[in-house]
Order: sequence, then C-alpha cells, then structure tokens
Amino acid sequence: MASAALLWVVVQLVAFISRRVPITDHPHAAAALLMLEMLLILPGAVWWGTGVMRSAVRHVGRGGSSLVALLTGAVGLGAFFWAAAFWWQSARFAMSDVWATLAGDTLPASVQIEPAADRVAAPRLLVSGDLEFGTTRAVRAALDANPRIETIHLESRGGRAAEGLALGRLLLDRNKDTVVTGECSSACITAFAGGARRSISRDARLGMHSAGGRGVSAAMLADANRRSDQFIANRGVEVSLLEEGAAVANRDIWFPQASVLLRAGLATEIWDARK
Repeated sequence: MASAALLWVVVQLVAFISRRVPITDHPHAAAALLMLEMLLILPGAVWWGTGVMRSAVRHVGRGGSSLVALLTGAVGLGAFFWAAAFWWQSARFAMSDVWATLAGDTLPASVQIEPAADRVAAPRLLVSGDLEFGTTRAVRAALDANPRIETIHLESRGGRAAEGLALGRLLLDRNKDTVVTGECSSACITAFAGGARRSISRDARLGMHSAGGRGVSAAMLADANRRSDQFIANRGVEVSLLEEGAAVANRDIWFPQASVLLRAGLATEIWDARK
C-alpha cells in the first residue's frame, strides 16, 4: 500500500506540472514531462507488482495463509498484465509521438509572410503544412513581430486537434480574419473557425471528419471532438454541420460544397482575390 501510494503521488505530481505546460506553446518541455510520466508508470507498475509478489512469497515463508498469498500474488501478477496492456494499447504510440517531438522529427507548420499587393494593403500570414505542436507558438511570434497582419491564409490537411484548437483561440483573441484558397481539413477547420471573417475561394476544399489517433481511447477522442465542436459552434456555426462532419470516420473525409459552408456559417463570404 505504501509503495502504491508513493508511486501514485509521484505520477500525479508530474501530471500536475504537465497540465501547466501546454504542449502547443512548449512542445519540447511538455513532451519531456509526458515521457517522464510514462517512464514512471510503466517501470513503477512492474516494480510494485514485483514487490507484491515477493511479499506474498514471504507471507507463506512465515507460515501465513496460502490462500491470502495466492490472492496477493495474483494482484501483483495483474500489475504485469496491466503494464503490458498499457504499453501495447496506448503508450507505444504516445511514446513514439513524444520522442518524435523531442527529436525534432515532427516540425510545426510553415509560417511566412505573404507580401501585400501594394503599399496600402496589409500583408497576410500564410500557415501551410501539418499543424504539429509548435505551430500556434510560431503564429503568435509572427503576429507579434508584424502587427499589421489582418488575415491568416490557411493551407493544411490537418494535424493535432489540440494545436488546431489553440490556433483557433489565438486568432479569435487577436481578431484576425481567416481565408482558405486550397485545402483546410480536420484540425485546420477549428483554426479556420477562429477568424472574425472566414473567407473561402470558390474552389476551396474544407474537409471534415471525426478526430482520430493511434492508441487514443474512445473517451479521449470524444473529448477532442466535443471541445473542437463547441469552439466552432460558439463561432455561430450550425450544429447540424458539425454533427454530420463528426459522423464521418477518421479514415474518410467529407468536403461540403461552398454553398453548404456559407449556409451553415462556417464560411462567412467568398474570397475576393483582388483584396
């Protein structure tokens, strides 16, 4: 009991710190904390299970009840099965993503200034590529360095749900407009919804589906969908559009027509290329 309590306290302490280090703003620090948490949980469970089984053996050696020892040993053995299941179903996927973040193998989306058509017009900020961790931080830095930017041009097939939500909230807080002339799918939809004015070209493709990820529980996926849909709905988008999009499996994608996007309020206007 004492060793289980000690392990629980240490893991909860690391998790408490992790919640205060958002991975969208501090991807390397947050990834390191997540790695530490998993390294504590997996060896910790094995360590605890080994200790329980050794206690069961000592109990019999001291003349104690064999039935109590058998039940205690079964609990200790269960810790090994739990650790194996945790690794196989979840941790091995999360560990690979965390390691890729620490190693710099998953780069944030490209963020670059699009020059204005003339000296009077404001420049646009082009965000292109996968919305990996660190994208929101890069966009925030670009906006801080270029206060004249009014419009964010999004071109992305998606990425991290948390990153799309963080970027959408940033654009909402900064009162920026968003525009899509190519493709904006999955997590990019959430970022797009943060725009004050949300423009699309006539041939733009906005793709919707449910959240997904290897080794992620159904509860976590449902929570990701709920938070993203709530943010988008609060931007005045019809819930029926979001429900239809969430009903599409993650391996598939639905591209509503421009008229549907305008009618549902996800897009507010057709992009005028002369702007």
